[in-house]
Amino acid sequence: MIRYTARYVLLLALAGSVQAFGPGQAPANNPMAGDRSAAGKGEELFGRNCQQCHNSRGKGGKGPQLVKGAWGPGGANSDGQMFELIAHGRAGTQMGGFANSLKEEEIWQIIAFLREEALRVQAADKIAKDDDEIPYY
Repeated sequence: MIRYTARYVLLLALAGSVQAFGPGQAPANNPMAGDRSAAGKGEELFGRNCQQCHNSRGKGGKGPQLVKGAWGPGGANSDGQMFELIAHGRAGTQMGGFANSLKEEEIWQIIAFLREEALRVQAADKIAKDDDEIPYY
């Protein structure tokens, strides 16, 4: 009887831990947004886990770029949506989920890095555009 009770308790504990990190559970906003230390750790994690498909600094390659358009500042994808895609992947694509290999905190750190990189790219694009508009005599 004790053996069955212990197994049941273990099964419930495992089911609860999977549910806590299941699809649709992420908050909409990154709790590490604006944290430079978190973004630095995220850059390192991105290099180890994401760079082979998304190129260095999220510029795109085999996978889409992650710093402009829908993924960039003001884009259609929220931090929560980005978290869900990193954690659970995207059906019908080569994007697999990382929920089994990355902690929640690490996924948020990657998102913090991508958001900071997106702002850096946006600022660089603005400077380049402004330089193009300077008349040369």
